[in-house]
Amino acid sequence: MIRSTRMTLAFALSFAALAVVAADRTVFRDDFSDSGSGWIDTQVADHNAKGIALYNNDGGYQMTPVDDATYGIVPAPKQAGGADVQVEAGLFLYTGVGQGTGGVVCRHRDNDNFYAFMVSGGHGYAVLKVQGGKAETLASGRFEGTMPNIADLRIGARCEGSALKLMLDGNVVAEASDSAHAAGQVGLIVMGEKMAGTSAVFDDFELRSLAR
Repeated sequence: MIRSTRMTLAFALSFAALAVVAADRTVFRDDFSDSGSGWIDTQVADHNAKGIALYNNDGGYQMTPVDDATYGIVPAPKQAGGADVQVEAGLFLYTGVGQGTGGVVCRHRDNDNFYAFMVSGGHGYAVLKVQGGKAETLASGRFEGTMPNIADLRIGARCEGSALKLMLDGNVVAEASDSAHAAGQVGLIVMGEKMAGTSAVFDDFELRSLAR
């Protein structure tokens, strides 16, 4: 984990639709059943990285903070060729009594510059911009959760030009516009409190390129 604080009108329309479909393609899928699929896999607490990241041998990928009020990011082992992407993953997030969050990132240039799309165990969601190590909330809201301190859903982000969209269970729930970050990687993120037992388990990761 890495630390941090686009003849006849009908023909023309058909051709354009085909071009969009062809450009929107899957780059990488992973159900985490193979511990050799390329993600960071360590069962040793890395206090420099502020967490543990490992395949949990139950078809999931687990990220657990080992220090308070900090975050860990794991870039995906395969990346799209451009910055316009859609990334999704199943997420089971347990936050104990703390305010832990988990989700996905896009345009991660380093641990101080990226966009994050996150949910909390308290059933909140947010689109965040981290620039120069400082976090700014671009959009936020709340979703219906079935259990206190737990989020169990599919989370996704669509980063296309300056348009940023957060998706929960396939539905867009928040949108923002920002052009601070124009390049970078996608990955997984967790933030939480060590003593509260925050833990995020991801499954069925998918990265799609939106390059035109």
